[in-house]
Amino acid sequence: MQAKKALQIIAKQCSRRECCSHDVRNKLQKWEIQEKEIEEIMTFLYHHKFIDDTRFSKIYTEDKFRFNHWGKQKIMMMLRNKGIDYDIISEALGTLDKSAYRENCMEILQHKTTTITEEDPYKLKAKLTRFALGRGFDYDTINYCLDKLKIG
Repeated sequence: MQAKKALQIIAKQCSRRECCSHDVRNKLQKWEIQEKEIEEIMTFLYHHKFIDDTRFSKIYTEDKFRFNHWGKQKIMMMLRNKGIDYDIISEALGTLDKSAYRENCMEILQHKTTTITEEDPYKLKAKLTRFALGRGFDYDTINYCLDKLKIG
């Protein structure tokens, strides 16, 4: 594929939805664009604000928190996999409201308790803790929510 055509396609995709630089670069490499041309395309996209990793991180964090009910650890891991800088990730995670974060954890734990048929409160607490850890919530938040739910 020619670099000019690739630029048109990528610019159109980036104008429709947020993309991170890592994903765009990978796509261009899959299309077998020369490295020099990739750098020119990336410079153009940055300069014209088609891609911005800080903006992407904030939107990604908010979406995964609100719609997928992910915790900070899982969001951080996924952003690191996308090649986002740690400082940018920290800034994006800092935008999450602490009370909304706990409320989100509380909601997923309450919903999960309706699907678990465990009688032993210690085993129930262990199952719920593993579930919430898998969703990316930290121990402190999980324990706070389990105490509020009076489990264990």
